[in-house]
Amino acid sequence: MKVFLTGDHKFPKRIGESILAYYAYNNVVILRKPVKRAILPQNINIKNNQPYLCALWQEMPLQVKTLFSDYAKYYKIDTRQKRTQGVSAFSMFIYFIYRAQKRFGTLIKDMSIDFVLNILHMYNSLNKLMKQSLLYRLTTKLPTRFRHFLNEQEVLPIKNENKQAPFKKDNESINNVLTATKPHSEDSG
Repeated sequence: MKVFLTGDHKFPKRIGESILAYYAYNNVVILRKPVKRAILPQNINIKNNQPYLCALWQEMPLQVKTLFSDYAKYYKIDTRQKRTQGVSAFSMFIYFIYRAQKRFGTLIKDMSIDFVLNILHMYNSLNKLMKQSLLYRLTTKLPTRFRHFLNEQEVLPIKNENKQAPFKKDNESINNVLTATKPHSEDSG
């Protein structure tokens, strides 16, 4: 049903179960029937993963967040999208985490900050992440594409000869997963 109105009015957007949609500067009103919406399984998974993604993002170092922010800014320019309000450093981080989940076979709820930092340490730049398809490949030249995510620095000087990187903990399962899935360039040719 379509109704044409004149004058200033403050009619509600819902009347019972029906929805009123106002158009043309509130001069045209269309009565819509309610639609039954169901939650899809993929939306349930996204809802369940959201707290883990937020916790991982909160624990990321500032340098990592800055590089994801630069990447998101150039991604908006590169894709020339009309709607870019959904593109942010956090959304690019979410894409990276989902790609890492698919690549390494680890669920998001099982990922730890050390696991994510080990991945970032292994591919220590935006350029390497784009080449390994863990991020979208950009056609424009990103000025920070070769800047390192993590700089290896020792927190305390180690007197022994067996030095260990600060992000390589004694978590053998993470290191085994990362080394097993690391691409070998000499095998391809």
